[in-house]
Amino acid sequence: MGTAKRFAFSESRVSRAELKVASVNGAAINFGSQALKFLMQFCYQILIARLLLPEDFGIVAMAAPLFAFAALFSDFGLTQATVQRDEITQDQLSFVFWVNVGLSAAICLAVIALAPAAGVFFKQPQVVPIVIALSATFVIGGLCAQHIALLNRQLLFSKIALVELFSFLVGSVTGLLFAWSGFGYWALVYSQIGVSLSTLLLAWSFVRWVPSMPVLRRENLQLLNFGANITSFNFLNFFARNFDNILIGRYLGETPLGIYDRAYKLLLLPLSQITTPIAKVALPSLARTLNEPATYRRFYFRMLELIILATYPAVIFAIINSELLIVTLLGPRWSEVSQVFSILAFGAIFAPISSSTGWLFISQDRTKEMRNWGALSSALFVASFVCGLPWGISGVAAFYICVGTVQGPVLWWGATRRGPLTFRQLLETLWPYFISAIITGVLECSLKASLPSNFVALFTSLVASYVVFLGVVMVFSSSRKGVIELAFEARVVGGRFYRKVTHPASARG
Repeated sequence: MGTAKRFAFSESRVSRAELKVASVNGAAINFGSQALKFLMQFCYQILIARLLLPEDFGIVAMAAPLFAFAALFSDFGLTQATVQRDEITQDQLSFVFWVNVGLSAAICLAVIALAPAAGVFFKQPQVVPIVIALSATFVIGGLCAQHIALLNRQLLFSKIALVELFSFLVGSVTGLLFAWSGFGYWALVYSQIGVSLSTLLLAWSFVRWVPSMPVLRRENLQLLNFGANITSFNFLNFFARNFDNILIGRYLGETPLGIYDRAYKLLLLPLSQITTPIAKVALPSLARTLNEPATYRRFYFRMLELIILATYPAVIFAIINSELLIVTLLGPRWSEVSQVFSILAFGAIFAPISSSTGWLFISQDRTKEMRNWGALSSALFVASFVCGLPWGISGVAAFYICVGTVQGPVLWWGATRRGPLTFRQLLETLWPYFISAIITGVLECSLKASLPSNFVALFTSLVASYVVFLGVVMVFSSSRKGVIELAFEARVVGGRFYRKVTHPASARG
């Protein structure tokens, strides 16, 4: 072929009005699907925790850092490159597909080779077969990475939601059945394999794109450069996300690691269910409005405000009621989780904002800056883990959150030094939500003292947290405007969905 063939499926032009509709619909679809997925995951975590022991989670968690590290290189940032580019060709897609597959296969073999070393490092020979079994998920993921990226690029979030929900359902059922049958920690392994296989099959069925032979062109190498910066950032960020598990597993053992892992996962679960789907909408929307500063800012702030409104009340509730919450959900033998959980929950106030800086860096093609900021942040977090280790898992969590509290605003400043959004605009948008969080926390403490210690009290406190937070937010004119716009867009989406259900023929017309 003398010229690169265009990939028609991914290159249809989208008007600004269509982009807005697609973004709002995408956010609604993702929120709905993630709410359902969160409920499924929450139930799964509770059921699997009652069927397995803390040591089972600890042994599998020992393998997690190795897999998280290897996963940094299997994608090489190429799925985000596919989403971020204004135009992409068949040659470019085929090139990144085969790079993904080749890297995934190489990493699978490397992980298998490193499995014995992982067993020696953690002094747990059971880790070796776990690592070998899970290494197959790299190859499976590489075969469908670009298919998922194409769905995201075209804002086909309903299909992405089906992939995620069905694959998680398959993995959960697999894990619970094996746990019920007495397979112990292997139930967690088979669950992850089930998720990967289901994702592959559904992605291929939804995206009937077939790669051609790879061709080495200059524009293909530019994609690799973009991906290399993202991979470098992820490589550095890995230590900030996993070095705590490595230190705890190596020096404190599997039981403390299992407790720490449960606290971290229970906190991360609801946050990721909200931030991940919105990020899928944010990146393609922001990339396509970069040359329209006002529209860009509006997209960014509305998506960030949506995350804050959804997460802050729940985080405040969890901090105040951590002990009763953990014992009620997981049982008395997991009571030690509550202290670590309450410490880590403070970091969830800054986490959504810090995560959103990635939208700014990537959509503005500033991945080199993102990599540099990642290097600074990772060094600080690794130091915090080392400093906190003498005080056990609570010390690791406390030092981590203290560093994050200082690092967060510095990162926000760095992300807004350039581009359509300024640091002052960010702070002007955020301060009403911070004030609302403080007031909600004070009222939650008062409510806790007056309620009994039972499930009804927990539910009442959770509802009260959302009501109070939203009520205080509406007092401020700037945040009230954002809430009203989000409510209006939600009403439009709800009306559109209602018409599709009740009058499908007219909706199609």
